[in-house]
Amino acid sequence: MFHKHSLAGTCGIPVEERRIYVDVDAKGTVDPNHGPADPWVIHWADGRSWTVESIYDRREYGRAIFGNLCVEIDVCIAKQRKTVWWENGRWFVAKGSGMAATAI
Repeated sequence: MFHKHSLAGTCGIPVEERRIYVDVDAKGTVDPNHGPADPWVIHWADGRSWTVESIYDRREYGRAIFGNLCVEIDVCIAKQRKTVWWENGRWFVAKGSGMAATAI
């Protein structure tokens, strides 16, 4: 497998300086071709956490074979639609998305 540059800054994917990395408990394991399992609980470094009530949508950008797979998942948390991203084994949210800036 060879590695292509990140798709950050395209397709709505936040660039590195616009990301806040979070810990996520997921249901299942990572599929090498399609990325992570569905998120279940999202944890912030300050100790806050939220349970994902449901998943609205999942979109994949890039390809695992090229090493630039990025997955966007729209979730329901506290009856609000929020977006979490997964790339290279790491989960993140966009700064200013409302999810990272304020308590839900």
